[in-house]
Amino acid sequence: MLLFILKSAKDRRSGGEESLATGMWTAVSGASAQALQVETIANNLANADTLGFKKDAPVFREYLAVQEREPGPAQLQHRAIKDKDLYPLDGRDQAFVVTDGTYTNFRQGNLRVTHALLDVAMDGPGFIEVSTPSGVRYTRQGSLKLAMDGRLVTTEGYPVLSSQGAVAPEAARAPASDAAIAARFINLRDRGSNLSINDQGELYAGEDLVAKLSVVEFGDLNKLRKAGGQLFDNTDPANVSVAPVRTVVRQGVLETSNVNPVEEMTNLIKANRLYEQDLKAIKTYGELLGKEANDIGKI
Repeated sequence: MLLFILKSAKDRRSGGEESLATGMWTAVSGASAQALQVETIANNLANADTLGFKKDAPVFREYLAVQEREPGPAQLQHRAIKDKDLYPLDGRDQAFVVTDGTYTNFRQGNLRVTHALLDVAMDGPGFIEVSTPSGVRYTRQGSLKLAMDGRLVTTEGYPVLSSQGAVAPEAARAPASDAAIAARFINLRDRGSNLSINDQGELYAGEDLVAKLSVVEFGDLNKLRKAGGQLFDNTDPANVSVAPVRTVVRQGVLETSNVNPVEEMTNLIKANRLYEQDLKAIKTYGELLGKEANDIGKI
């Protein structure tokens, strides 16, 4: 519906209707922005109980076409001069809202005690490194379990990777082969049920050290992209931090979603009201355009 109105507004921008159509375009852009806001908030609320979920928020910016005018004298036409010829706008007088993408809020969620042996939570900025068919991904959803073959996996069945130990920064950031990744799978077959995980992520079976969970931290969290299933993809290998890990691993604890339902409901009500106001403005501009075409044109 908004796209149809937008096209109509742009098509009708000529002659005396130019200013009204430009005003409608501004209202349409605002309504489109609020529609995206409502969609994003609804997704956040739907995942308010999803373990390890990180809320999203859209980013908007104001587009001022007047700033794109090239300096220089106005070019007058060899014909009857009208007022708008003294300062031609050519549609560049628009000021409207532009969607500039979304960002993920990585604020840590609350920690919920479960006392389960294979439940872990990251107390800090770190992520658990896991292997997926699409490559290495990262997650803060620490509800782990044992697969039928004894491997330690996530709830989606992706193998959890062990730490590589002390390696050079270049090697830590370089892509690993499939064989190298498979060698880092954690196998707990015949290890019994006396499992424990300390604050450094070291996994013990009784007194025996089996493996150490690979906990990865990043220099810029904004470079991470959601890959579905509470997984994140690191788009820049150089973004992997080689500094000592500060994150503390908590056994028997899970991180909940960082969505605040009350805050999101407040934002949803606000976005809906702003959306309704923009629709009213669009309707008003439509009525004015109709009067301008049907009534004023007859004078």
